[in-house]
Amino acid sequence: MNITPFLNLMVVLVPVLLSGVVFSRVAILEMSLPSAPGKEVHAEAPKETFKLIVTIRQDELVVRGSGVGTSRLPGKHGKYNLKKLSALLQQVKGKYPKEKSVILLSEPEIPYESLIAVMDICRENQRDLLFPEISIGEVKST
Repeated sequence: MNITPFLNLMVVLVPVLLSGVVFSRVAILEMSLPSAPGKEVHAEAPKETFKLIVTIRQDELVVRGSGVGTSRLPGKHGKYNLKKLSALLQQVKGKYPKEKSVILLSEPEIPYESLIAVMDICRENQRDLLFPEISIGEVKST
């Protein structure tokens, strides 16, 4: 039995198949869903809980919570003012340096790229980590 034609086919086929393979880098972000408060009994007096919520809407970013009140950062055509968001989050981090969590809510129609850009701003700036523990949720359009 002559296997030379089969070996010739393999010699040509293997490089062709390898050249068509797409090599990609997969990045994983650690996230958590908001949890229901447990029924734990604390001996200490209850302290004010920290809560920071960033809502992504079609035309604006809404930041509300501890140390912020409610701040609206208007955007145009899906472009958000990420510099103002970063400055606002840095102010909150200055008031609450030990806090690490933020809740990120978005409307269903928000593009994935915008969601990731806002997540990156919430997580870190050029110098240090801001709020690395991000919980994601959905807000209904109004």
